[in-house]
Amino acid sequence: MINDIVKTGSNIKKLRESANLTQRQLADYLKVDQSLISKFEKGERTVSSEILSQLAVLFCCPVASLVSDGELNPEYSIAFRTENIDLGDLKALSVINKIALNQLQMDRLARGNVND
Repeated sequence: MINDIVKTGSNIKKLRESANLTQRQLADYLKVDQSLISKFEKGERTVSSEILSQLAVLFCCPVASLVSDGELNPEYSIAFRTENIDLGDLKALSVINKIALNQLQMDRLARGNVND
């Protein structure tokens, strides 16, 4: 169990850093204190399923990839050309990512049922 918490925290940190987000930005998006993000990343606190879901949408990846030892492969990523990403930007990005994840799931389901 401890190893799972540490791995999840490490995955969150990798995704946050690859998106060039600070702990403060992530905390504001999740409506939690920045110190909680630090504790998640260090493996000192477990991450609730609600927060895992929010992170999965923000980083456009399945929840399973956040908690597994496997490769972290977001379905797609967006390159930001600004250092001034605010909470509104993160909320908009999460809506776009949710639409993209839903479309990817629908495409997977359709390929599995098509007999062409």
